[in-house]
Amino acid sequence: MGVPLRVAWLNLAGLSLLALPVAAQVQVGELTTHLNGTIAPGYSADYSNVSGSDHSWALGGVANLSGFFYNPNFLSFDVGLYLNQSRANSDFQSISDASGVNASANIFGGSHFPGSVNYSKAWNSEGNYAVPGLANYVTHGNSSTFGINWNENIPDAPSVSVGFQSGSSQYSVYGTDDQGQNDFHSFNFHSGYRFAGFNMGAFYADGGGHSLLPQVVTGEQDTETRTDNSGEGFSVTHPLPLRGSVSGSFNRNSWNTNYLGNSSNGTIDMVNTVAAVHPIDKLSFSASANYSDNLSGQLVESVVAAGGVVSGLDSGDTSSSLDLMGVASYNPFANLQTSAYAEHRSQNFLGQNYGVTSYGGGASWSHELLDGTFNASINATENTADTGSTVSNTGENSLGFSTMENYSSQILGWHVSGSFGYAQNVQTLLVTYMNSFYNFSGNARRRWGRFSVSGGGSGSRTALTQQPGTANSSDSYNASVSAGPWLTATGTYSKASGQAIATGAGLVPVPVPSPILAPNLISLFGGESYSFGLSSTPVKRLILTAAYSNSTSNTSGYAGGSDASTSDAISSSNQNNQFNSLIQYQFRKLNFNSGYSRLEQGFTGSGSPAEVVSSFYIGVSRWFNFF
Repeated sequence: MGVPLRVAWLNLAGLSLLALPVAAQVQVGELTTHLNGTIAPGYSADYSNVSGSDHSWALGGVANLSGFFYNPNFLSFDVGLYLNQSRANSDFQSISDASGVNASANIFGGSHFPGSVNYSKAWNSEGNYAVPGLANYVTHGNSSTFGINWNENIPDAPSVSVGFQSGSSQYSVYGTDDQGQNDFHSFNFHSGYRFAGFNMGAFYADGGGHSLLPQVVTGEQDTETRTDNSGEGFSVTHPLPLRGSVSGSFNRNSWNTNYLGNSSNGTIDMVNTVAAVHPIDKLSFSASANYSDNLSGQLVESVVAAGGVVSGLDSGDTSSSLDLMGVASYNPFANLQTSAYAEHRSQNFLGQNYGVTSYGGGASWSHELLDGTFNASINATENTADTGSTVSNTGENSLGFSTMENYSSQILGWHVSGSFGYAQNVQTLLVTYMNSFYNFSGNARRRWGRFSVSGGGSGSRTALTQQPGTANSSDSYNASVSAGPWLTATGTYSKASGQAIATGAGLVPVPVPSPILAPNLISLFGGESYSFGLSSTPVKRLILTAAYSNSTSNTSGYAGGSDASTSDAISSSNQNNQFNSLIQYQFRKLNFNSGYSRLEQGFTGSGSPAEVVSSFYIGVSRWFNFF
């Protein structure tokens, strides 16, 4: 049987099913099952300036099979299938014809030994490659995940929890010939026990992954990362007099990563202790001590955890850190809280010793103001370098300051809220670097019967105080107007810029100071995006929607070498715009659907023209409760 004839028979079968009566639940022996779903035959057309176009009658739909064996607490399951359901008419809002399955099962749910299994598989599904603060790049490909979990919860015995997860994805970026790939696996074990007033816990975790990054982002061909990591540790807590408690923990983390032939591996041992007492309702004291035998490793691990790598920094070099802190808190009034603290941090890093002693205090206050609520906090810290040491690259001591304010109220019928935060010389992981930032947000909305308006905005900026050119910034604004069911209009605008590292899932803001992270591992990005949408329900059971978004950005990586000279920069100007529309009308048990989607995406760094992909669909669907 040829493909057109087979598709015709499938659509004929689908149309015939639209007239079937509803069936009842099915029980076979100890097995009880229930099946419902949607059948959606229709006509689709796909157009592309790269892969050509096609037209066809297609049968799509969604099916959900659930049930249990013997008893829901003994074995229960849920299986969801979807076929050709990623057009503009579907819940998935995609331009590709995606199909897939999601399945899960629970066993022994009512016992002391519950377990679960989950599995998912997707074909030709639409995805995203993340860009901080901007619209994401659109990708398409296949993915799968598998997981299994088991627990033991016997009274008066140590609890046990074990889990395993694995997954993979392969994708292409629209507008390039680049391929991306992600694979991961993880195993975890947790146990807890209470004995003689001691709460004890232990864990072990092991995992790893492999990623192939798109060239248009990194500026490199065949950019791969491979990472293996593991961790184990234990903790214990015990009550103290004066409504207090004491706790301690030990953790060991190990990793091994490879990036373009550059390897990094190491092990970190960390010990943390804290004791606190609360002698009276208004007064409390706490003291803590934290030690790490591998400060360089902590920096490397923070990058590895974000999905990147560090080359040129030997995590095996001798390094350590010790942090001692004491805090006293006093609440003189119900709406006023004050605190004071003293802290000493000593670090050995890259063959040098650093130390800083900090003294500080702060207060937070809340009060009713103009029929609203106002909250504010302020903290100040003096950082003094130890003799023969510095707390900053400038060789000077520093004064740290931070504040945060929030306000919300209803003024002349408007619901308004806003916040602002600012900090200068806030300590980072390394005492040799200080951080500064500010952020703000505001929102307002008002309703007059069925008519309403709203708007808002937010922004942030963060940078290392001593390092020019390390700032990350973002701003976003939104507005909406609604006139009952007849019309709703929305709009957004955002812009962002900064430094990031390229990972298998997208660009991630740099988690450590750029002098620590080699320039050739940093991607620079910047751009803006906007969108607007319209929706209406002019008559009952009729839905009309349309949405458009546009994003332009610039990214750059480095072709190699240890410096960030302009000649080494690999730059790309990127464009992404999408349009989606939908018309849906319900008549009795039938839904008539028509949708159109269009995507245009291109990267000058890819050397290929922008790719334009569009899809049109018209069809009918009906929901069934089969049994």
